[in-house]
Amino acid sequence: MTNYDVLREFESGINNEQLEQAVERSGKAIEALRSEGTAMSYLGSQTFLNEDGSIGATMCRYDADSEASLRDHSERAGLAVSDIFVVGPPHAGVAPKSGVVSKAA
Repeated sequence: MTNYDVLREFESGINNEQLEQAVERSGKAIEALRSEGTAMSYLGSQTFLNEDGSIGATMCRYDADSEASLRDHSERAGLAVSDIFVVGPPHAGVAPKSGVVSKAA
């Protein structure tokens, strides 16, 4: 299994209700694929907002056996796919701390 990030862009933006509907369709598609023997797990998503507050894109992380199974999942769920990325190992470096102000507790 490999971790993938799936970029989904929404040209006109979507609202939270539309996002929840997409999440429900995604879950049903994953369940169907699993029942057919395809290994796949949803790991989480990040949303990116437009200036008007609508959701302009999401980056969804999955553990899956192939990019093809992710495309099948997206098609079944009626979800856009802008791009798919294989997730690499975490970066081991430390970011410089100059100019960073810590938050008060």
